[in-house]
Amino acid sequence: MKQWIDPMVDEEKEAELVVQLDLLIQLYDGAIRFLQQAEREYTAGQEREFNLLLARSRMIIEELRNTLNIQHGGSLARQLNHLYGFMLDSLHQSELTHDVLYARNVVVSLMVLLEGWRGARPQVMMAA
Repeated sequence: MKQWIDPMVDEEKEAELVVQLDLLIQLYDGAIRFLQQAEREYTAGQEREFNLLLARSRMIIEELRNTLNIQHGGSLARQLNHLYGFMLDSLHQSELTHDVLYARNVVVSLMVLLEGWRGARPQVMMAA
């Protein structure tokens, strides 16, 4: 017996996927912006602001990591989990050592991932 599929349910799921992708892109943008701002504050000798901005970035990356579904996300979710863990460790090192190189490396990784998510957006929009 063939199962009937409600087209409205599929459209709602696709629309939700677009919203989630847009939110993901905004989170990446925010983390990158905070880290770039942190480097400027560090250069200006503003250690407190530097640490606050690192903490903001860390909270975003922690949230990205917490939303991963390792069981259903397959190898992509596992790889992102490891990468987010590396980023969090790097930000911790940057905070401890006051070496912005660690934070810069996180920015580079986030930018690469952001490009990938932005590249996926048109395909998601076409599917929706």
